[in-house]
Amino acid sequence: MRQQKVHVVLWQDGDQWVAWCLEYDIASQGKSERHAMEMIQEAVELHIEDMTREELEGELIPVESTPIVREMTIRAPAILK
Repeated sequence: MRQQKVHVVLWQDGDQWVAWCLEYDIASQGKSERHAMEMIQEAVELHIEDMTREELEGELIPVESTPIVREMTIRAPAILK
C-alpha cells in the first residue's frame, strides 16, 4: 500500500483537541493531541479508502510546502463576541 504525506493543523478546544487535514478538508478530534492525530489519520484513510483516482484528484487540495499557522485579529460584525 502506498503512503501519502498530509498536513494536519491541531488546536485545543476546551478539553478536546481538534485536528484538521488541509489536503482533504477533513476534521476530527480527540482527548489528547496524540489521540486527535490517531483519529484524523483514521478519518482521512476511511474517507479516501474506496475512491477512484479521479475522485481522489477532485478531493485533494495540494499543499506543496510546510504550512505556517499564524493568529491574527480581524474586524468583525458586532454580533460576533
